[in-house]
Amino acid sequence: MKKMILLFTAAVMSLAVYGQQVPQFGSDNYADWVYSNPNIELNSSTILGNRIVLYTNSMGYPLTLTSPQFQCYGRQTINMTVTWITDQWQSASFNKDKVGLTAALLDSEGAVRDSVTVLPDPISRTNTLKMSITVPLGMTKARLRFASWKGDVNSNGAVRRIVTDTVLRGDVNQDGEVSVADINAIIEVILGKPVGQDLYARADVNEDKEVSLADVNDVVGVIFGK
Repeated sequence: MKKMILLFTAAVMSLAVYGQQVPQFGSDNYADWVYSNPNIELNSSTILGNRIVLYTNSMGYPLTLTSPQFQCYGRQTINMTVTWITDQWQSASFNKDKVGLTAALLDSEGAVRDSVTVLPDPISRTNTLKMSITVPLGMTKARLRFASWKGDVNSNGAVRRIVTDTVLRGDVNQDGEVSVADINAIIEVILGKPVGQDLYARADVNEDKEVSLADVNDVVGVIFGK
């Protein structure tokens, strides 16, 4: 078993998939982000003044906020925490069903590969929305685009801050990359090394409740972008 595992890992010795921080957004961090409203300049003042508002105008044109392009990897999970301001939440014309936020994952051609929508519940003036999206296999470059969900002028929300982090599937040793070191960590578990519950859970890459060569295969797949 051990000899077979060593031969299996030799082919990927020089390869690694590195984690990379997804672009952050806020009044102090908006470089290369694009706001689709040509009448509003993207700057610290407009962000802090809650003017980066996402909704669909009367002509059916959606106002969106798009991140700069970043490197990504298949099976990488992007976690987003969005500060979402709804100034009109107590007005009679406010419709809570039209204040949802959608985050879409765009590929290098601008096509939507996946998306997630969250509605604030309960709703207040300042809302914290937590969203997660997983990068499809084979995707290496992406942008995040934020838009309203069925939004209109009277039921809108402004983006104040977007904090993102990524979880690399297969990063067993949590060093920020997926490499042969993670394969070795899984092998040690397979061969009986005592480990804590957290490490065991990370070594169970395919989440089938056991650590085996199938998890090694999964890590190799991540490294080769499969």
